[in-house]
Amino acid sequence: MQSLLNDYYLGRLSRRGFLSGLVATGMTAAAAARVVEAAEAGTLEGAAADEGKPLTGTGGDLVVEQLRAAGSRFVFTNPGSMEVGFFDALTDRDDVKVIVGLHESIVIPMADGYHRATLQPAFVNVHTVGGTAQMAGQLYNAHFDGSALVVTSGLVDTGQYSDEGLLAPSPGYGQAEINRMFTKISWEVRNPSVAALALRRAYKVATTAPGGPVYIAYSRESLAAKNITSPIYPRANFMVDARPRPAIDQIQTLAKWLVEAQRPIPIFGDEVWKSGAQKEVLELVELLGLPAAGPGLGQGYRNVPTRHPQYIGTYAGPTTAYPRGSADLVMQIGARDWGGTAPPSASRLAAGAKFVTMGMNTEAMGRTQAMDLAVVGDVKAALRDLIDAVKATATVGRIAKIREERLPMLKSAVAQRHKTIMDAVAANVGKTPIHPDELSLELEQELDPDAILVLESQTSPGNQNEPGTTIFNAGFRENEKTWITNTGLSLGWGLGAAIGVKLGQPNRQVVCSIGDGAVMFSASAFWSMKRYQVPVLTVIWNNQNYQAVRNGFYGFDGRMKATGHYHGMFLGDPDIDFVKLAESQGVKGEKVTSGSGIKAALRRGIQATRDGNPYVVEVMIARFGGGADSTWHQGYKLAPERTRKV
Repeated sequence: MQSLLNDYYLGRLSRRGFLSGLVATGMTAAAAARVVEAAEAGTLEGAAADEGKPLTGTGGDLVVEQLRAAGSRFVFTNPGSMEVGFFDALTDRDDVKVIVGLHESIVIPMADGYHRATLQPAFVNVHTVGGTAQMAGQLYNAHFDGSALVVTSGLVDTGQYSDEGLLAPSPGYGQAEINRMFTKISWEVRNPSVAALALRRAYKVATTAPGGPVYIAYSRESLAAKNITSPIYPRANFMVDARPRPAIDQIQTLAKWLVEAQRPIPIFGDEVWKSGAQKEVLELVELLGLPAAGPGLGQGYRNVPTRHPQYIGTYAGPTTAYPRGSADLVMQIGARDWGGTAPPSASRLAAGAKFVTMGMNTEAMGRTQAMDLAVVGDVKAALRDLIDAVKATATVGRIAKIREERLPMLKSAVAQRHKTIMDAVAANVGKTPIHPDELSLELEQELDPDAILVLESQTSPGNQNEPGTTIFNAGFRENEKTWITNTGLSLGWGLGAAIGVKLGQPNRQVVCSIGDGAVMFSASAFWSMKRYQVPVLTVIWNNQNYQAVRNGFYGFDGRMKATGHYHGMFLGDPDIDFVKLAESQGVKGEKVTSGSGIKAALRRGIQATRDGNPYVVEVMIARFGGGADSTWHQGYKLAPERTRKV
């Protein structure tokens, strides 16, 4: 769809050609027509000509005024001199707050976190070729999760004279190509008169479902040009509020299958959160006594409350007994395709089971798993229609009978599993070194009931769908913690994201739970926390290891496992002092080495944030999994090899 949209906006593709191209990708004719209508709506200049307020100024002035009209309050940036026209325009506009990160890998997560906390688009500016390239790892995360980011940069225009310039694209290449695979669309703008128009288009594309980052490279000349007149439009004139209803025949079919199924399991993904459908999810599962599953690590939110008596965790497949597996009807609702990098060893479905997918992201539907039914529409609207269709398909008495036959078994299984997990957690309290379960338990008990947890600790129990989310009372309701993470797993996201989340939700407690390896991808974010007085409590899980990678090495079952020599995994020698690292940037903190010290340290950290200051609690925790005891690292030293002591 990305290339088709690009060709359509650039005039290389007619309306009919755009529609035909969408259908050729596998989209239904009705869905393709809705996409074309949305695209057309986004290119209109407004409902009436006089709604656009003309502005005369530099190209940078036009960009700044249009981002203000789009509702953006923050500019997340690592600035450069090629964007001087843009930054000069910000000088007299104090209502727009410039939030500086010391590297592009901090700036993108800041914007990403802000978007995830508010579900509003976030604006970013980075520097020309170097900055554009350096943001790639975190732009990948935002792209993978469909975060609505409008990313801009300066551009050295090599088409004016020399084709080789400082901080410019290489001869024959365009700057927009650098990260095109991680954006919905990327543009280059050289004409200052369309600076505002291009930005409106970027906001529209980034926010139209399925969302995702977009990128505009503005030439320095277009930003610096003077006496340019262009209309500025409010967001209502170009932002697409896409909430299409699904086809009624699809909903009726699904309702019939759902009522007739003996072992149905819905799997709820992040389109639930993004469409605001959490209440509809609970209404549906409670109506029919359904087990509610999540897609494991493939979820950035907890779309079903983790302490709900019908929440089963991750769907376990056909070899596990119902209600955790062996479904005869699997419904992926707002979740991405099962996918994976290799074919599964066996079918994920029981023999004869039906597979249904629902949501807006038609590109993800049916990529690997064959479908019996695809329901295309906004998840909230689709679930509302499905609930109504179920009630129309079966009598009140039949629905009650289905629910009452299923619920006792389901609730008993969920309660027993929760007890088993919590018994295991209790057995791990008081161990030396500190077991990660103990830290998870203390966090759940000490943090505010409605705290926002920003997580980047891939192998701590607190970040696994099982058992971690059973330890944490996470969800969307009052007195439930909000769980925010990324599913792309490119390290270095957490600290910047926590800053963005706190900026978006300043009146809620925000805690960054992050592994030691991830901190070292993004440690300069502490500087931004201090400068802007963003009171985030950062809890560092320090096991001196890239544990997720080591577990993969162990699972390979080769020479590394036999010898205990895991290359590049041990992060000691020298040991990193994360408290001093944070303190060097003005953020106070403390180190915890005994389980008995966790509670007091967390309370001091919480009080510091209540006083308006960021704080770090570094906790030395045990490694677990295959090869956990290994501290081996290749003992190479350069200094003894010198023939001259220089």
